[in-house]
Amino acid sequence: MPSITHMDIYKPAEPCALTGTKLTAAMDKAVRERLSPDGRSLDLKGFCVGPNGIGVLVTDERLSKVKRLNLGGNRIGDEGARMLAESVTFSKVQWFELGGNDLGEEGIQALCHATTAFPKLKTLNLYRNSLKDGGAKVFAQDNELEGLEEIDLAQNEIGDEGILALANSKKFPHLAAMYLDNNFASIEAREEAKHGVNFKRLQSLNL
Repeated sequence: MPSITHMDIYKPAEPCALTGTKLTAAMDKAVRERLSPDGRSLDLKGFCVGPNGIGVLVTDERLSKVKRLNLGGNRIGDEGARMLAESVTFSKVQWFELGGNDLGEEGIQALCHATTAFPKLKTLNLYRNSLKDGGAKVFAQDNELEGLEEIDLAQNEIGDEGILALANSKKFPHLAAMYLDNNFASIEAREEAKHGVNFKRLQSLNL
């Protein structure tokens, strides 16, 4: 029996490692199996779509009715976020899960300007990414997704500057809930943030 090497154990899961016709076939199978019968919900959580898979998804006309989109844990990175932001395939999405996708400052910058791609977006889950202070400040200062009502930014390595920028942002006119658990902000900054113009009016706030 051949020995199992370190690389065998940690070989990237499909379809992250696929390209060409194999990638297209894998994504077609995933959509057929995970798109709800009414076409309004697509759950690809942990499927390892990767940026290449996103490139396939955004051209799939079967997804034009999706309102609830779960792409959590798919390693799409900033490149995948940019492709989503430049597409209109998911223009009916209202609830969007993007947790655990290696998103950084460039990724959130693309998403927060994606008004054509996500004009109806109300809930955006971005926990367990790498926005850090830079990404949080970009979101706070440049967000154009004015319909957002609920945002999850837990576990994003956000420090005092990022927390306070979000707390005092005026770019979220309809925001009702913000979750910022397990970030890097100090106790003092979190206390100050509670009184920011954005945070003090929320119905739900986790710091």
